[in-house]
Amino acid sequence: MNKKAGKVMPVIYPGQTIGIIGNDQRAYMLALKAKEMGYRVAAIVTPQIQNTAFTSLIDCQIDGELNDYQKLSQLGEVSQVLTYTNELLDEALLEQLAQQYYLPQGSNVLSVTQDRYLEKVFLNDLNINIPPFATIVDVDDIYQAIESIGYPCILKPIQKGYGKQYQRFIQQPSDLEKDAASLKLGTYILESWIPDAQELSVMVVKCKTGQIVTLPVIENEFDDHRLKMSLVPARINQDVATEINRLAHLIGDKLDYIGVFGVEFFLTPDMNIYVKRIIPTPHATGDVLSHTLNFSQYEYHLKVICQLAVGPARLNSAGMMLGVQERQRSLIQTQMKIKPDWYFNLHTVTADQQIGLVTATGQTIQPLIANFEAADLY
Repeated sequence: MNKKAGKVMPVIYPGQTIGIIGNDQRAYMLALKAKEMGYRVAAIVTPQIQNTAFTSLIDCQIDGELNDYQKLSQLGEVSQVLTYTNELLDEALLEQLAQQYYLPQGSNVLSVTQDRYLEKVFLNDLNINIPPFATIVDVDDIYQAIESIGYPCILKPIQKGYGKQYQRFIQQPSDLEKDAASLKLGTYILESWIPDAQELSVMVVKCKTGQIVTLPVIENEFDDHRLKMSLVPARINQDVATEINRLAHLIGDKLDYIGVFGVEFFLTPDMNIYVKRIIPTPHATGDVLSHTLNFSQYEYHLKVICQLAVGPARLNSAGMMLGVQERQRSLIQTQMKIKPDWYFNLHTVTADQQIGLVTATGQTIQPLIANFEAADLY
């Protein structure tokens, strides 16, 4: 066994190996940046990602599953530092892994972020504004909670990771009867729906020294639980941006975590800010920063876990990013022939994920939106 957690770890320099635990787009983007910086990449390759763009980047491939401790320990043996991009990994396995190998992110954060109730308790303890909620065990709890939470509201399993099919939007009393019959996963959270809210996020860089850097606030639009679009800078006033940065620093100070993580927010029309959730890894909403910021979220993350110097963020331009679905491939291919100043990042990691990203940059947001609309992409 090597690289034990209790030791003071040296700087990880290019030429050494970064072990990536994940099989998603974030793992691919992180591996791409690591290779660009001169690092070797090791990863566990699951059956879903065999022979994909991700595997073509891997110097040391370990075939298996992400929650197999034997495979995780093999990854630890060939890597100088480990990092994960999947927020739904088994916390107990990662805790065991962190006892033997260098895993700067740690595992404790997952106990907070995987459980909707514990996440809300964590935020409540910091006096951070969150949507009103109640814990639901049986049908009677729903009826009682509705009296204080009101309509509309949304019923979610307490454990994250279950698909959208297990969430129920409750808009009126008649919805209760059909939704109450669907309590099949144990405990749930009933949460107030925040109508007409602007969705925002911020990526936060936390170093081992405690230094925290917040990246520019991002504006997001989701379609059926899938990220459709991200804009930077977000169309918000300076007071809102200042408060979001304050909240991000507050969360970062208290979160037991090293690396880049994300915080998502709701902003109501009357300027109330609610924290939606915490993401304990680099996140898809931060990808718009790859072509607009001095360093992408992935480079910041790699700098932190390798203990390289980290400086402030500098936004070089406005940007708009769209996630590309398979049905849009022909439209994107057309734009690739006529848009010399757009950034196209097309890849397929697994069959059920988007096939890539397209980003446009400029001095202001509105012309970028107009160009995407003219191309029938937005």
